[in-house]
Amino acid sequence: MTTNHETKPILVAIDFSVDSEAALLWANNYTKCTNSPLIILHVIHDPADAPGFYQNGSDWSKPMIDVATSMTDDFMKSMYEKHPSLTGIHEAEIHLFKGLPPGRIIEFAEKSHAQIIVMGSCGKSGIKHILLGSVAERVAQLSTVPVVIVKKPLDDENTNE
Repeated sequence: MTTNHETKPILVAIDFSVDSEAALLWANNYTKCTNSPLIILHVIHDPADAPGFYQNGSDWSKPMIDVATSMTDDFMKSMYEKHPSLTGIHEAEIHLFKGLPPGRIIEFAEKSHAQIIVMGSCGKSGIKHILLGSVAERVAQLSTVPVVIVKKPLDDENTNE
């Protein structure tokens, strides 16, 4: 079944960073232009550069999915509190999947018939970028769905590094 362009969802992939927040805000504004639903996706993957990312303090007994769900809830609660008037994020579908982020983001975008993928990127460079690559860059290279990469505003002093 072919879906009308106006009703195809906008997919935002988040990793709880300030760049994800910027991407979510950008996508919310885009929903106003296209009258499209918003889907928020977090791919659960314990990255090599931050092992234990999903561990909650010293409690290593909780399953990664439970901690990731809690982190997603906390991130979205923060977004709701900071931006109470943004209806798109309040009405968004939220999904969590396990796997390698680039592949799962592309797979989900295709299955949900997303018109666009929106992602934040911190723009790492140098040896860290060479060794680890960029999820946003990989998605942009491999996706058949258009990709918008958003960076946090330059005056934002918050970082997740």
